[in-house]
Amino acid sequence: MKKLTPKEEEILNIFWEKGAMFIKELQAEYADQKLHYNTLSTMVRAMEEKGFIGHEKFGNTYRYFATVTKEEYSKRTLGNVVQKYFNNSYKKVVSLLVEEENLSVDELKKLISDIENNPKK
Repeated sequence: MKKLTPKEEEILNIFWEKGAMFIKELQAEYADQKLHYNTLSTMVRAMEEKGFIGHEKFGNTYRYFATVTKEEYSKRTLGNVVQKYFNNSYKKVVSLLVEEENLSVDELKKLISDIENNPKK
């Protein structure tokens, strides 16, 4: 699956928050930015080609919806970052978080304890 631009991620977040909608409804979410209908329609269709959005036909128009959950997208995105920047090593990611003090030793111990007490099935 291809990557999304920051604006496409923003649109996907709207679909996750609001659910299925027509382009006019999506456009209403951008009332303050005055994004043109055709611009949004083109972006949504590009997202559909990338596999993130689907549609159902209503007469001569389409209602669009997200085809991936936020959780699926988050996991895939994190996996891509780990692969690209950390040589596919989650250990390196955790080490960096501890070194940069984004994760305290106590939080790390709690995380280890949680993992040990809840093994994957």
